[in-house]
Amino acid sequence: MLMQITKNFRKFDIFGQQIRLKASGQSVFQTQIGALMTLLLFSILIYSGSLFIIEMNKGKNAIMNSQDAVIQNNEGFSFNSTELIFSAGLLDILGQPIPNEDNRIFKIGFYVCNKSLNETECVVIPGTICGERIREASKKLNIASVYENMTYCLSDQYIQENPIIRIQGSNRYDNFTLFGALIERCANNSEVSNCASQEEIDKYITNGNLYYSYSFHQLNKESEDSPYQKTENIDLTSLYYNVGKYIKIYLQYSQSFLEYNPFYFFPQIEYHEGVEYQKTITDSVLYFQDATTLARIEVHLDAKKKVCSITYQTLMDVAAKIGGLFTIIRALIDIAIFPLQSILYRLFLINFLVNHQTKGHQKDHQLQEGKKKEINIFQLIISSGQRGFFNQQSQLINKYLDVRQILIHPLQFSQKIEDLQESVKKMDILSSRQIKMISKQEMDELILQSNQEECLDYKCLSYGTINSENKIRNQDKYIIPKLQVQIH
Repeated sequence: MLMQITKNFRKFDIFGQQIRLKASGQSVFQTQIGALMTLLLFSILIYSGSLFIIEMNKGKNAIMNSQDAVIQNNEGFSFNSTELIFSAGLLDILGQPIPNEDNRIFKIGFYVCNKSLNETECVVIPGTICGERIREASKKLNIASVYENMTYCLSDQYIQENPIIRIQGSNRYDNFTLFGALIERCANNSEVSNCASQEEIDKYITNGNLYYSYSFHQLNKESEDSPYQKTENIDLTSLYYNVGKYIKIYLQYSQSFLEYNPFYFFPQIEYHEGVEYQKTITDSVLYFQDATTLARIEVHLDAKKKVCSITYQTLMDVAAKIGGLFTIIRALIDIAIFPLQSILYRLFLINFLVNHQTKGHQKDHQLQEGKKKEINIFQLIISSGQRGFFNQQSQLINKYLDVRQILIHPLQFSQKIEDLQESVKKMDILSSRQIKMISKQEMDELILQSNQEECLDYKCLSYGTINSENKIRNQDKYIIPKLQVQIH
């Protein structure tokens, strides 16, 4: 019972030495086609691994977790004023640009306000033709270049005096900023006297179209440098007679923490921030009962913020991908070359068997011919005689032999015979000598002497092999001594 438990316990050993089948120490039969496929496999893995590493450096397949939080009073987004696109324009009912030389039909002005619970400070910014300032955005939005000269932006003077603009939000509407644009119809007063007639203005404005553009950021977790990419958007809405529109655009403050951790240790975290588009609210109500106001557009920062945690791929992830790819490709190659490998292995066994069978006393003519010219895969394809010989030897191997019988069995059998012969010789020597206790050294000397006598009588025929198992000297020559017993 204990021996059985010990035997079963050995099966848990995963570090045992593998039994080698060939004298060179190889445990598998290797071929040139297998080596070629191995090189092809590793070439594919090296190429794929380089692509995976490049994707890792670019942030591909990054994992992102995000959650919403309440924006703090001191949180906001600062950006260069040249990056801010906040513009507006008007088209008539037919979608054609309204001729507005010297603002004779309408005017567009901008303002920036810093609001608190106690006071509100606003800075009025004159509107000017955008021109080249929105050319890049027009190309991205596929807008005709003619719109560049009929769209109004913040004045160049304000942008030069304020290179950095900050937009700040608050959940209590305290200490926050907003950008606004006011679109008004031309009205003659003490400062303006070049307005068109009311009939002409109504002709263009009634059922006209207001378009407005603004910039924000779009989160792309797989971007190379920063997850925030600058984006421009353009919206369109219709205007009605004596009805003003109040349009509020909400942007969301966003924070991103990028974790670069290539080796699962020494992580690096980079911080980025941006503003993303949240929502737009349009109120088509007469604003302050002011007939001159066509529309008011305001950009606010929402009271909520989004916090993103982005984890990029590590080298361990790349190694897992390469390991999976290696398993799949190796399985496909195994299936593809299995028939060829089986034929090559069978040819190896046939040639090995033929070469060793021809060393015996009985010489078969067909085997002699096979020894002179070993069969290979090309002869097997072009020669019908070789194919017949291949099938004949394959049947012989399938019936009587396998790789253990070809490579191991002769060695094991010879070893067992040699051990048996040595045991028989020991018994013969003990029985032919006086019955007494002898030492191990004396026993070895007796065996050596017996072997020398055999070599003289039988010309040293294969000592320790099958040929000498029955070649023991005749025991009749030995005289068994008599035992004398004294009786007192």
